[in-house]
Amino acid sequence: MGQFASILKQLRLQKGLTQPQLAERLGISRSAISMYERGEREPDTATMEAIAALFGVDMNYLYGMPTVTFDDFTYALHNESKDLTEENKQKLLEMARLFKLAQQHGSGN
Repeated sequence: MGQFASILKQLRLQKGLTQPQLAERLGISRSAISMYERGEREPDTATMEAIAALFGVDMNYLYGMPTVTFDDFTYALHNESKDLTEENKQKLLEMARLFKLAQQHGSGN
């Protein structure tokens, strides 16, 4: 949770909030915010979710982990392919490579 303290403070300052203002928005004490920012205490899951929602960030971001985002196509492709056999997943991957190759050579328009 080491990075959380500095990430929280950075987000708070970027939003122009004081510790008391942030505490009020989250419905927690100012001392809790102070302890979070000093790395002396960790918020519970519900508070982490509230912090992420308030700042419009992914919870992984709050933990200092990279966030993964998917566009609509990638998300749809994932959902459609998740129940395929490994063999069919490989065929789908090969088809995607063939489409990419055809596009690179101008015949996939």
